[in-house]
Order: sequence, then C-alpha cells, then structure tokens
Amino acid sequence: MDNTNGAPSATPADSARRIKDSATQLLETGKDAAKHKVEQGVESVAQSAQTTASALRRAADDVQPDNAWIGNVLRKSAESLDNATRSLADGDVSRGVSDLNAFARRNPAIFLGASVALGFALARVGKTAIERATDADSNEQYNPYTSSTPGM
Repeated sequence: MDNTNGAPSATPADSARRIKDSATQLLETGKDAAKHKVEQGVESVAQSAQTTASALRRAADDVQPDNAWIGNVLRKSAESLDNATRSLADGDVSRGVSDLNAFARRNPAIFLGASVALGFALARVGKTAIERATDADSNEQYNPYTSSTPGM
C-alpha cells in the first residue's frame, strides 16, 4: 500500500516493532532512574547506620568500666550494624536488608532508638533547609528604603 507521496507505507509489523523498541527503551530508562534512586537511598541508609554504629561504640566505651555486659552488647550491636552496612555499600541490597532485619530482631530497642534518632536528624535537616530557603527569599524581597534610584 502506498502513501500520498508514492512511497510504500509501514507495515503493521514495522509499526509493532517500532512500538516495542520504544517501550523497551522507555523501560530501560525507567529502570536506570529507579536504580539510581535506590543507590542514593542505600548510600543514605549506609551513612546513617555507620553513624549509629559509631555512637554505639562510644556508648560501649563509656559504660564498659561500670557495666561490662552492657558494653559488650552495645559493641556486638555495632558490629552487626556494620555488617549490614557493608552489605548495602557493596551493592548487595537484599543481603543488607536481610542483615538489617536480623539486627532489628536481635536488638529491637537499639533498632527503634536508632530509627527515632534518624527520624529526628532528617527532620532537623529538613527544617534547616526550609529555614535557609525562607531566609534567602526574605533577603531578596524589595525594600524601597534600601534600593538605589537610577540616576540619583
């Protein structure tokens, strides 16, 4: 079948192939974007977990002289958290999530405390970002008493 300029038109198979190729390309682009977002999230979780593990070690050092068993529990918790973090940082997300789940089951109070602390930290970062944006906007507002008049 010819189109108006005399050239043969695309067959239904050609159209289907082009649609399939476009869909495949869109799917790959979506997968790449999702992977990038997951990697960013994993980096954030890993960094927070490392900070928490460091805090657990400091707490273990502080209580060790008076309560050795509490220090040992805190140190073991920090090691477990480091193992989970290492799995995440190495790109083994499923193993990292599994390690974090195991850590949460073994140390629910510490996991809950770390989650609350992370929530407060994220809220503080968000609040600071909003305050800075608001301050920047208010500094850029027009003030007729401080603006110079052209030609004066």
